[in-house]
Parts: sequence; C-alpha cells; structure tokens
Amino acid sequence: MKTWKRNIFTCFLLYSLLISCRKNEGSIQNEKNKIVVLAEITAGDSAIIPVSKSIAVGTNASVSFEKITTASVMITDTIGNTSILHWNNAADFSNNPSTIFTNPVLFKPNQSYSLQVSQAGLETANASTHIPQSFSVRNVDAVDGERNGKEVLEFNFTIQDIGNEKDYYIFEAVKQLVYLRTYFFWQGVKYDYNTTEGQNVYDQASSQQDISLFKDTVLTNKYQRLNLYTSDVQTNNEDFTSLDSSFHRIFLTDSLFNGNSYTTSFAIDKSYFEAQVPEDKGRILVRIKSVSKELFDYLSQYEKYRTEFGILPPSNLLSPSGNINGGYGVFGGSYKNEWVYYYDEL
Repeated sequence: MKTWKRNIFTCFLLYSLLISCRKNEGSIQNEKNKIVVLAEITAGDSAIIPVSKSIAVGTNASVSFEKITTASVMITDTIGNTSILHWNNAADFSNNPSTIFTNPVLFKPNQSYSLQVSQAGLETANASTHIPQSFSVRNVDAVDGERNGKEVLEFNFTIQDIGNEKDYYIFEAVKQLVYLRTYFFWQGVKYDYNTTEGQNVYDQASSQQDISLFKDTVLTNKYQRLNLYTSDVQTNNEDFTSLDSSFHRIFLTDSLFNGNSYTTSFAIDKSYFEAQVPEDKGRILVRIKSVSKELFDYLSQYEKYRTEFGILPPSNLLSPSGNINGGYGVFGGSYKNEWVYYYDEL
C-alpha cells in the first residue's frame, strides 16, 4: 500500500466541517474566492495535500467548493529542499471532494515544513507547520468493557512526555475499510480479474488452459470514524460538553505533566468493529498522536462545533480558523503511535 493513502481520512473529515457550516468571521460573500487546503502531514508518511476553491454563493454567507486541478503545490523543508506535488487522478481519489496533490517525499519528525499553493486568478495560499518529535507510549492494555450501555474497547496507556516544550496530544480510532481483489497471472503478467480488461483476458486464457484465481485483501482509503468516550477530567473535551457524551477525538495537553509520564485511557465504541455486510469489513486503527498547535486548535474547534450542532442555530456557529494565509483551512503536522486490531475475518 502506498503511504499517501494512510492520511486521506483526515481530509474527508476536515472537509465535512467546512461544507456543513457558514463563515461568520466577516462576510465571506464579500471576499474573493479562496484556495482551501485541509491537510495533516505525518512523520513517516508521504505528501498528500487536498486542494479546492471556495465559492461564496447567495447573501447568507453559505459557501460551496469546487476542485482545481491546475494548481501549483510545493512543500519546502527547513534547509530549502522543495518538493513539487502533482495532481493524483487515481481512482482511489475520484470521489474525494478536493483535488489530491501528492509526492513520495517522506516527512521527518521534529522538522518544519512550509506549503505554497498558487492558482491563476486566486490569491496564493501559504502555511507552515512543525511535525513534533517522536515520543513513546508504554503500558498499553486493551480490554473489553461497557460504557453508556454500549460495548467498548477500553484502551489504557502511558505517555512519556518530552520536557521543555509544549506538547499537544490527540487520541482517535478509525476503521479502515478493505475490499477483496481477485487476480491471476497469464504469460508472466498479473491481471486484475475485477476489471473488464482482466475478465476478457481471463476468458480468453482459460479457454486455452486452466488459470488459477487468487484472492487478496486490499486496504482502501475509506475510513469509518469511531466514537470515543473518556472519563479523564484533564482532557480538553470537558470544555466541549459533558464527559458522558461521545467524541470523535480526545484532546490533551501536557500542561500538568510536562517532561513526565502520564497514564490515561479512553473507550472505543465497538458498534462497527464487526461488519454486518462485506462492504464494511476492515481493520481497527487506534492512534495516539502528538500534533502541531494549529492542528490541535483546528480540530478542537471542529469537535466543539460538532457537539454544538443541533443546539445552536447554524448562523451562530463559527467555522474553524486555520493557519492558511491567503486561504482557508489548516496545514498541520503530527507524529503518531498506532495499534492495529482485527475483528473481521479478512
């Protein structure tokens, strides 16, 4: 699996926030159309940057978005190495609401990066971020439990915080969906039986000799975000709503344990752990991440917005303010520790 597939779920979630709210920080309909960037770059992963254009419509500050495929997208590291990203029109990204620009460059921990996106007729968008240092998580223990009448996986762990700096942590869990690929070999060439071309070759080849079909489980860039619960009063989630509620992410800073270890836990709703239909089969990913402040702030605002949606009218809800100069959205960095669990038979 190519590394750029790993973070695409973030793009979908961030984008869903922007398209579901209105911009109240000044009337967006009085501003020019803007470049929208919604990206998280992670140490060890390659570059994947979703880019679109905002279009103000009507007079009530509602906003729509459209893809742009001709943008110039560049990422530069601290010593001046610049990577040019190119439009990736792979089928995996065909349903993405943004245009995806990629480059195989791998990001490093404890490094800063700057992003520049330019498009004819639009203001150039710029942003910078820092990927945090690597950090360790130990004493990991996952046990079944119950929370609010739901079956959950209780995930317990200890963070070893890095001293002399402000650290921002996000805990999350998703289910990465998979599909079953059928393939075969003919005259030294591998064919995908699930395609029209592959079936045609198979029909022709199998009429001449026996051809074996093989099956393989393939990871997709589709994810289901899983609901989380926490009882930790030190988390920022207590500022959003009651800790009896479910969350998409858990937020924590090292204000009380800078440079020391911190033991905590959260619970993952198991409702989607086991698929009811083949299309929902996948694997469970649990992530403990150290993130840049701008990403922490942006996603915190999203979580607060999500909990207030349905309580406050849309006209009173503010979309998150990001760090994209000359545009909208966020460009943030992260370092992750990840655990994989299998409940479906793959």
